[in-house]
Amino acid sequence: MKHLTSALFLVALTGAGCGDNNANGTDTSPQEGERKPQVGEWETEVDNLPFPLSGDGRITTLTVGRKQFDENYANRGNIEILFDHPEETITVETRKYVFGDGIDKENTFKKLSLWAFVSSGNPTRPSSQDPADDCTDTSWKDGCAIYTYYDGKSQPERSGMDFRVHLPTGYRGKLVVSTEDNITEQSYPRRGNITIDNLCSFGDVSMQAGWAKIKMCRELTPAPACPPAGIENCENFGPDNDGSEAWSKDCQCGNGDLFGQLLVRAPQPWAANITVDIPSTVWLNATLKNTEIMRPHECLPEIACTGDCTLNAEDEYAPTAEFNYPSPAAPAGAGFNVTVESGGCTKIPFVDDPDDWKPVDEGEPEEQLRGLLKVCTDCIE
Repeated sequence: MKHLTSALFLVALTGAGCGDNNANGTDTSPQEGERKPQVGEWETEVDNLPFPLSGDGRITTLTVGRKQFDENYANRGNIEILFDHPEETITVETRKYVFGDGIDKENTFKKLSLWAFVSSGNPTRPSSQDPADDCTDTSWKDGCAIYTYYDGKSQPERSGMDFRVHLPTGYRGKLVVSTEDNITEQSYPRRGNITIDNLCSFGDVSMQAGWAKIKMCRELTPAPACPPAGIENCENFGPDNDGSEAWSKDCQCGNGDLFGQLLVRAPQPWAANITVDIPSTVWLNATLKNTEIMRPHECLPEIACTGDCTLNAEDEYAPTAEFNYPSPAAPAGAGFNVTVESGGCTKIPFVDDPDDWKPVDEGEPEEQLRGLLKVCTDCIE
């Protein structure tokens, strides 16, 4: 059953896209008049650049992707964040796409590029940036953002860029991720999907009606920014370090300032499928909310509450759970916090792979129920 929360969702249902969108690239030489998905190859833009985790140049915040601004800077694509570098380095890969013919591909691809500068507000053209803020020069910098840039008057609506970012496993700063769907072409609905693997820190994720798969690191702690000595102090806090008052507000990192948080939102009217895979041992509080106003509906959030876990499902559309509560001295509801929200529950048309695309006269894109939220352990490979 379809539930639409606003007229905006009626527009969204005219097109949406999801999936890997062909990691090997699509045909690079179509006929000029043949309009179809054109997806390029992955290109390495930043290759193992130093990414300091300590000292004066320590990285505390990284932003990847954003909404369109000034008819530009819109990635409108998939984002992959992989914490898989044992060394303190960053690698950034990009993949361009456009819906159109061969001429559209050539003209669009040569004008799309990576925008990577220190940013605290809306971006401006690369030519106006201070060279000292260039994040690709010599070493990555704190506060850098990774966006798409179109070197022209107005970025074509049917174009965008996928990002794949490799980060150090030791990063404990904040990660901000944002993408939009590209719903302009009815026959090629392309949702912005998000993959984050081995996240061990703070996260703020914004999306529309794609899917998100986020796997937290297995060594996650309630306070990622707390140094190891502080973690040990809080875990063993109590008389004679017996742990009877573990994570009391009086321990070194127990006042709440350093507790971690992951926020993943697809606000109304968007319906997204979001899965968060958490370790089984960390003190963590989870809140899942589907805010679709047309009830009842099929999108009941799911928390796999096993082991040392207390579930509150009084509101079946907004369950909460506390895992591994450490001691009576710890503030209830604290620890690492995971909040996941979808604003809708409805079937969404999508095209996983551009090779599966078909013209309008050959049928409609496949649909899938979106708005399903899940927190679980060892559920993402």
